[in-house]
Amino acid sequence: MQLTKLQKAVVWIIDIGFIVYWCVIVFRALPPEIMFEGYEKREVQAWNWSFLPLDILAALTGIIGQTTRQLNASVFLIISLVLTFVAGGMALAYWVVLGFYDILWWAPNLVLLVFPLWPLYQYATTPMRSESHERT
Repeated sequence: MQLTKLQKAVVWIIDIGFIVYWCVIVFRALPPEIMFEGYEKREVQAWNWSFLPLDILAALTGIIGQTTRQLNASVFLIISLVLTFVAGGMALAYWVVLGFYDILWWAPNLVLLVFPLWPLYQYATTPMRSESHERT
């Protein structure tokens, strides 16, 4: 899987963003009033924490996919992009069900939902080379 320079930059921003977000959550760096609606409720915090493994795995596979030379980078990038899409979609679906609309929380999650579709579409529509069965 070959990412364009712009796609590589966005993947880096998203992956570092996941890690920074979780550092902010772990160290409670944001006041509760800045957090999304209902964050003070234990159940909502548990829902948010349920994203930790998903987000960190997305970030780590994205970083590995962009830095490895010994492993199949495409596999890691595909995993990262799919997990990123899922994370954004799950958050937005939850807020739709609640009727919560705040651009500060929706915008980044829309990016998580929509951006991965671009490189995944490119990968899915790139013809495979017949001799190695790898995509060009």
